[in-house]
Amino acid sequence: MPTYGLGLLLVTAYAHSFSHGLLQPSRRVLRHIAVEKSSASSSRTLTPRPPSAISVFFANENDKKPPPKNNINEAQNAKSGSNADLLQTLQLKDEAINQAQTAVSSLESALESAVSNLENMQQQLRLKVKNLEDELKTTRGELTATRSELDKVRVELAGAKVKLENSNDARGGLEWALGQSQEEARKAGERVEQLEGYLADLGVDASSVMQQKRTENNPWQMWGSSLKSLTPVPVLDDWVIIKGSTEGEIQISGKVTNHPSIPDGDAIVTSPLSDASQAAEKKVVTTLSGSKYKLGTPMVMPSKQSLSKSVTQASSSQQLAASRASIALPTLTGNTIGNGRYLLAGTATPSVNGRSFIQTAYRANPLGKPMGEPLAIKVSQNKEAMKREFANYQKVAAGLKRGNFIKRVEFLPVAGQEMPDKSALVMQRGIADVKAFMPKVGGRLEGAMLYDCAMTALRCVEALHAAKLVWNDLKTENFVVIEDASGVSFRGIDLESCMPVRTNPVDYTPEACPPEFAKAFLDGEADTFLLEYSYDVWSYGMFLYEISTGRGFFDGLTAEKITKMLPTFQPNVQDVPDQQLADLISQCLMTNPKDRPSFVRISRHPYLANSSSKTPFDFLFGSSI
Repeated sequence: MPTYGLGLLLVTAYAHSFSHGLLQPSRRVLRHIAVEKSSASSSRTLTPRPPSAISVFFANENDKKPPPKNNINEAQNAKSGSNADLLQTLQLKDEAINQAQTAVSSLESALESAVSNLENMQQQLRLKVKNLEDELKTTRGELTATRSELDKVRVELAGAKVKLENSNDARGGLEWALGQSQEEARKAGERVEQLEGYLADLGVDASSVMQQKRTENNPWQMWGSSLKSLTPVPVLDDWVIIKGSTEGEIQISGKVTNHPSIPDGDAIVTSPLSDASQAAEKKVVTTLSGSKYKLGTPMVMPSKQSLSKSVTQASSSQQLAASRASIALPTLTGNTIGNGRYLLAGTATPSVNGRSFIQTAYRANPLGKPMGEPLAIKVSQNKEAMKREFANYQKVAAGLKRGNFIKRVEFLPVAGQEMPDKSALVMQRGIADVKAFMPKVGGRLEGAMLYDCAMTALRCVEALHAAKLVWNDLKTENFVVIEDASGVSFRGIDLESCMPVRTNPVDYTPEACPPEFAKAFLDGEADTFLLEYSYDVWSYGMFLYEISTGRGFFDGLTAEKITKMLPTFQPNVQDVPDQQLADLISQCLMTNPKDRPSFVRISRHPYLANSSSKTPFDFLFGSSI
């Protein structure tokens, strides 16, 4: 009986699990059970059903047990009751299977519905993704168009900024010119009052004279010939003769006094004289424009002496007189620069390296007429080099040692609407560079002039080295001759090649570069060559040799040939007239850069140290250029 109870319990639990969904048979098992059930039902009506495994199990169990000795009938009755219970259990199993099949069919329908819904959702999602892609593409196109518009606006803003800066510059120039004009007007008013008083003393009707128009084209002459005939003739002192722009013409340059409109002591240059033979002391000369001047005391050159070399007293005066006679002020071209602030004159001269050009210019007054002294304008398309040059000037000017460099008037990062692709540097104007000046004074510099030029170059290099810069281009073309209130002097120019010490050079001049750089250049290592101060020491020795002899070691040779000769070059200084200077040059031109002296030692060399008796000559010639 215990075995029967266990089997009944298992069958009941199995059926209960099916009826409550606890057991989920596979679809294949359910179909197999359904087929078996269908077969069993049909066979039940035709033939007796064979005993089931359970019934056989229980029958076998009963067979194993020996029948009790007593109550056999009771056992048989119990067996019949057990078979009835088993049949009922199988019926319950069939009902559970039917319910399970129904549940599976419902699940299949639900799964098919879910799959259909999923496919619909997937299709809708694809449609939304396509719409989003189209919107993204449209947005991308709109952003590209917006970016293009922004770039255009940025360019326009940059142009407007440049125009605004130029306008501010022009405004500043106009304000400065207005101030100058007001000052000139004030001075002119004072002159007019003086002239009116003078005319009143002469008994002349001043109002009738002052109403006459000025008819002369000479910018230096501000009054008509009728008024000049009634006033004293202006006097020119410290005057010299210079050549005019036309062959055979001469002009007079000197300090004027008693001029009706120009302050006493100002330097002027007259128009060409109508009769050059009248140019003599205490003579009255007449210009082609009709102006008259009385020639007072001519300029006299002081004597110059040198400890290291004897020079004749008259030689320098004759040389300077000859050089001045070859100088003529250029005429206006009609072109401007800096948005009309400067009037160009003469022809543009290209620099030695061909990267820029130099031209004479005048400041323009509000009426577009020239005013003030002539200036020099350096113009270049290499804006970075121009910016670097101006920055180098600023570095030197900010130091304790400032050297003797040219005066800068203005830096134009953009050279105005006339030359928008170029930069310009407005500077003091020299009469010539040293290389061009030497042929005008006998072919070389001598005495105090030689010493002054050597000291100027020394001070310039010292100032650059104090700013931790290497000049890299020290040569005679980069020094100009200046005639100002303090006399004749020299000024350094062209700092665009200057680079910080122990950096790489941006360019080089064969005549000024040392052997170690030439070797690096020939070996293809020029770009990695490190600049040292000894570079400028070599250049200084070459510079001293040229100004003292009137020629360079490599005159007439090509750059390629000079570069190839330098690594084995041995300088010969026998042609240097001064022995002390020759010794200094030899020290500077040592092949090994470590053997060259520093500029501290150079400044203490006997040739440069004996400065007490080598004061440069000093003579007045007009105002600062």
